[in-house]
Amino acid sequence: MSLTVLPPPDPPDLEPGPVRPDHAARRVVRRRVLAGLVAVGVAFHASLWSLLRGTTVDTPLAYLGLVPAVALGLGYVLSRPRPNEPEIHDRHVDRIVAVPLLTVPVVAMALLPARMSTMFWLWRIDLLVLPLFAAGVVVLLFGIRMLWRTKVAVGWLFLAWPVPARFGVTMLLDPLSRLTAAAVRVAVGVVPLARPVNGDGISFEIGSGAEAFRVQVASACSGANSLVGFLLVASAVAVVLRGPKGAKFRWLLVGTAFVWALNVFRILLILGVGRVAGRTASIEVLHPMIGMFTFGFGVLVMVLNVHRFGLDLPAAGGRSRSETVLRAVPDARRATVAVMVLAAVCGLLDSRLSSYDPIASAVGSPRLGSFAQVASRPPGYRARPVASIEAGRRFFGEDSTWLRWSFNGPGQPDLYSDVPVLADVVSTSNVQSFSDFGLEACYRFHGYGLAEVRSVDLGNGVVGTVLNWQEPSTGLRWTTVYWVWAVRSPNGVRFERVVLLLNDSKGARVVAPEVTPDAAADFALRADELVRGRVGSAVTARDVQLRTFLVTFARRVVESASERSARLPRPQEPGR
Repeated sequence: MSLTVLPPPDPPDLEPGPVRPDHAARRVVRRRVLAGLVAVGVAFHASLWSLLRGTTVDTPLAYLGLVPAVALGLGYVLSRPRPNEPEIHDRHVDRIVAVPLLTVPVVAMALLPARMSTMFWLWRIDLLVLPLFAAGVVVLLFGIRMLWRTKVAVGWLFLAWPVPARFGVTMLLDPLSRLTAAAVRVAVGVVPLARPVNGDGISFEIGSGAEAFRVQVASACSGANSLVGFLLVASAVAVVLRGPKGAKFRWLLVGTAFVWALNVFRILLILGVGRVAGRTASIEVLHPMIGMFTFGFGVLVMVLNVHRFGLDLPAAGGRSRSETVLRAVPDARRATVAVMVLAAVCGLLDSRLSSYDPIASAVGSPRLGSFAQVASRPPGYRARPVASIEAGRRFFGEDSTWLRWSFNGPGQPDLYSDVPVLADVVSTSNVQSFSDFGLEACYRFHGYGLAEVRSVDLGNGVVGTVLNWQEPSTGLRWTTVYWVWAVRSPNGVRFERVVLLLNDSKGARVVAPEVTPDAAADFALRADELVRGRVGSAVTARDVQLRTFLVTFARRVVESASERSARLPRPQEPGR
């Protein structure tokens, strides 16, 4: 008997298909890159536009609008494959990773605004999920190895989320403002461009007599915006620079000091122009534009001098991106269609976020004044405080207030009630207390029967809750609409829970117009309701009538608050 030794089987072909000629490959990949950029841009167009608009505002967070552009440039540099990178690609793995990365942002954009109301924009959840969507687009169109190469660039998009930056900037602003003002005081002691004003240490007077005016080195002028912008850009440059980490750290440290010194020079230049040409040339003409110039100049000088720190810019050349992409994903036509469909859906959801604009700024700072300032005088009505409830402090904090207001007035022809509308307004710095001591839980604790608790759109991104309930001891029936929003105050951000109440003790006569809800907002509310389920018993025709009136009344209150807040002095952004 003879034995035959068979050769081992050939290894599987890991390269799915031939590589196209280089010029054709580049053309295909360019179209795919364009499709990916368009998809992300469409899906989050309102969010990205809000960041871009913020670059024109003189705040330390203005340059967060540069993050997407910096991430794009960083992704281009990092996308080139390494010489020893293995050619292992699996489209099944790509799809397994891409599907949750793409669907989680879409689901969040569909359900969370209805559930979180104005807190969604205050915490900018849209910018928190944007990098996930971008990562899913990269995986589906270019393969998971491309995401691994560009992971730092995709992660860079998280820096556009303003919530952590707000806290960091708030802590550093006061020391930075004092340091900058001290440097300016020393400089004007040598070159008499202005006179320091005794008292606050940050004010300087220019000129004399009737033409004299004061310049204040407040937090917005302390150089924080230039420093934040420099660190955003320079840190990305440091990622791709070739050289030791210690040299990169020294380069960043020297650059930070240089940009701060340029800002001191900027302030001195503003003072000098004010002394020579007057307030208009100094404050109205020079001040708005000189900051961007000094910031750009500082970044350019530091980039051109990286070699002095033993660093080098990344060299061109190496393996072709296009050939590697086409090995990983030879045909992305169906993937491109899927990405575009999801981008269109997400874009429709994102477009609704522009309604938050009167409520909060692009960096999540509240624009609304307090209830007493802006919400107590809707057209045809005027609220007056009728009671102060001290017992609420043990629930909502020692700094909380609980005032009861009564709306009275002739009303409006299309919105009228012969029973006053009451408003319980709780103000606190601890928004979590509204969840810990929720209104519906309170009603259930006291044995009030609830009739169908539903979410309602009150306009400008405010989502309220409407319910009917009955006091078991007296049989008195009430209709309630309540919501929570953030307001600005001299002591920082406060949160208010506004509870509107209407009782039916005398068979109240109410007049209210038929309201057609916004289709997109109503769809989001019903989708959230489908997920959470309905609470309470069915409503009667009388309940529906009272609900219609009180919901319309609440919308007028929200609309009036937004309009009046726009006429208040400009809100202070973080660091202004």
